[in-house]
Amino acid sequence: MSKLDYNKIKNLAASKRIPIKELARRCDLSEQGFHYMLKKQTMRVDTLERICDTLEITMVDLFEGNLDSTTAIGLLPSNNTNSYSDLMGKLDTIIELLKAEKYSSVGQ
Repeated sequence: MSKLDYNKIKNLAASKRIPIKELARRCDLSEQGFHYMLKKQTMRVDTLERICDTLEITMVDLFEGNLDSTTAIGLLPSNNTNSYSDLMGKLDTIIELLKAEKYSSVGQ
């Protein structure tokens, strides 16, 4: 199973010349909280979405190796949200991840 590579967040930010402090600010996070999430390697999906939007990447770009459907299922919201549009956004992300898995396995 592929997993999120938190080092890619730092590397992609550096490649775009965005200091971690600035990335945290643009994502409405405290610098201390952001460093803590990176160290503990745990972030909510909405936080990852803000990071991806800021870095102009997709969530697929943050995973190491190939993605699988187990990884995609893990992106379903864990809290009890009643927001239909929020849930649809999460499902769109899962569909994107599953498509990436399908196309990455074609050449193997």
